[in-house]
Amino acid sequence: MYAFLDCPLSLLDRGGRLLVWAMRHWAKAVSCGRCPCGDVGPAFHKADLMAGFPHFHMMMAVVNRHAREKLSFADVDCPRLSDGEALLLSLIRLPGGAHADQTPATVALVVQPEGAPALRMALDSLGAALRTVELWPALPMFDPATVRFPNE
Repeated sequence: MYAFLDCPLSLLDRGGRLLVWAMRHWAKAVSCGRCPCGDVGPAFHKADLMAGFPHFHMMMAVVNRHAREKLSFADVDCPRLSDGEALLLSLIRLPGGAHADQTPATVALVVQPEGAPALRMALDSLGAALRTVELWPALPMFDPATVRFPNE
């Protein structure tokens, strides 16, 4: 999660930017009382990622309903990732990564037990769909020369 936390969107690859855009628009649609499928689905279609769309929707719905703590999503035009977005990007990467064996324990920290099986399935399937179209989100690459700290 920390690799993505407060990361500028400009440092994300195409897959990461698509997922953050989708998370933000999904959350905004739900907060406005609209079905998020109409807002987010066309972007998945354009990216040739319709196979991953139901799994993305399931991930978001499970987190929305069963999260142990409310996740926050930034406004659609915010240039940096929020903590909720960073957490979900990290979760999406977990099943296909070097620490895939940690997926069940990590999911258990994020959602209540009744939501864990559905979230694990959604993450596995979404990750597979992302890898198929080469949109699996890479870790952002920070240039140490451009990192600025608050008192500089």
